Amino acid sequence: MLTDSKVNVKGKLAAHWACLMFLYLYADYFELKTPGKIEQVMNLKTPVGDVTPELLVIFSFILIVPSLMVLFSVLLKPKINKWFNLIVALIWSSMSVILIVGELNDLGGWYTFYLLYQLVEVLVFGSILWHAWNWPKDKPS
Repeated sequence: MLTDSKVNVKGKLAAHWACLMFLYLYADYFELKTPGKIEQVMNLKTPVGDVTPELLVIFSFILIVPSLMVLFSVLLKPKINKWFNLIVALIWSSMSVILIVGELNDLGGWYTFYLLYQLVEVLVFGSILWHAWNWPKDKPS
C-alpha cells in the first residue's frame, strides 16, 4: 500500500496560491489568442486604458502579492499566516468576482474561457479561505 502523507495547512495554502498563479498565467496566455489582442498589446492598450509605467506597477502588484503568498504561506507563523491568507484571499477573490460580473455579458463569446478561469479562481480562493479559517489549533497539554 502507498502511504498517504498528511499535508499541513501551510503546504495546502502554498499549493493553492501556486495553483492560482498557474491559472493567472494560462488565462493571460489564452487571452493572447483572442481576436485583436496581439494588436492591442502592440499598441500598448489595456481594458482599462493605455499602458503607462504606473499601470504596469499596478498590474505587477496585483500579481506579485499572490506570488509572495506562496512563500508567506510557508514561512509566516500560524496566527499571522491565517489572518494574512484570509485578508489577501478576500481582497483578491473580490477582484475575480468583479471580473466575472464584467464577463457575464460575453457568454458564448471569445471570453467565455476567461469566465471559466475566473470561476475556478473563486473556488480556489474559497478553499484558501476555508483552510485558513479552519486552521487547527494546538491541543492543550
